Amino acid sequence: MATQVEAAVAVRVVDADVHPSPRAPEELRAYLPEPWRSRSWSDQVFNAIGSPIYMAPNMAQRRDAYGPDGGPPASDPAFTERQLFGEAAVDLAILIPLTVRPVTNPEHEAAVAAATNAWMADTWLGRYNRHGRYRGTLRICSTDPQLGAAEIEKWAGHPGFVQVMLIPYARAPYGQAMYRPIFAAAARHGLPVAIHVNRSPGQGLMTPVGFSSYFFEHHSLYPLFYASHLTSMLAEGVFDEFPTLRLVLVEGGFSWAAPLLWRLDRHWEAYRDEIPGCRRRPSEYLREHIRFTSQPIEEPARVSDLLQVLEWMDAEHTLMFATDYPHWDYDDPGPTWRRLPEGTRARILAGNARELYGLPASRAAGPGEGGAS
Repeated sequence: MATQVEAAVAVRVVDADVHPSPRAPEELRAYLPEPWRSRSWSDQVFNAIGSPIYMAPNMAQRRDAYGPDGGPPASDPAFTERQLFGEAAVDLAILIPLTVRPVTNPEHEAAVAAATNAWMADTWLGRYNRHGRYRGTLRICSTDPQLGAAEIEKWAGHPGFVQVMLIPYARAPYGQAMYRPIFAAAARHGLPVAIHVNRSPGQGLMTPVGFSSYFFEHHSLYPLFYASHLTSMLAEGVFDEFPTLRLVLVEGGFSWAAPLLWRLDRHWEAYRDEIPGCRRRPSEYLREHIRFTSQPIEEPARVSDLLQVLEWMDAEHTLMFATDYPHWDYDDPGPTWRRLPEGTRARILAGNARELYGLPASRAAGPGEGGAS
């Protein structure tokens, strides 16, 4: 008796930054552990869309991403699949929920993180994931490393979660010793740590020199947050202490990385005795430990300048493609990447993410693909 073989297609595009959203705050509230579920909460704590002040265009959403059910963008799985897998031709997607706004009380933040992870496991990594094309990001409390590490341990081994997320708005740079429990837990379970912006309503727009006046300034200066944490982690020996740890810098640009590492290399020659935890030139950690996502891609007037930056930062091994769906500054997997050599393009669009997250080389074919009916 012949055995039916499921048709498969090659994984050519992995989207490293997709933001699913609950349909309404009540959907996430249902997953809150007690005693938190019974307490009074502002719905804004659960809101993955926008912030009451300092807002990006259209509440930071694509205008065409609102589904037919009227819910928030990326809350309707069928409509999300149509835009992400159909129109954008994404094969696999890394989901990063933005439901855990930083709050003053770390126990509250940890409770929302726990609810988010349970909701993700049940929905986008569970019943919405019949095609097996989603992987998820664990949300944890960034302000209390012990609570954050405990949440990692709780979900360790779940096949759907492939990384841990921290926010850049921290009380201290992430290289400092207080954060070691998070990195130890992530490294122990083979989970990369991603840093991704996730602001609170009314949060001050801090820069290294004080508070900015406009969202334009804050949004443009995301790289400063990422550069500060990366420099701290290098200087304080995080990657030497945890040699299997991988750091993913999501949605913070990438063109700044090469000049920063040049500068750090030069200063390491002079100051290396001050930072014994950093045993190699900072640039030598790049390929082994650090990854960037492409969105929002820098767009110089001359495309040749961007191609030079990609070469400087060893993008063939360090950059992962991302759309940032369903956000307003979404990037398409098309035109820019066609200018790259085929091997480099293949690694950025899929290969680097497949290696980092342990993703398959092929996926089950959908209707009309690879002979599937």
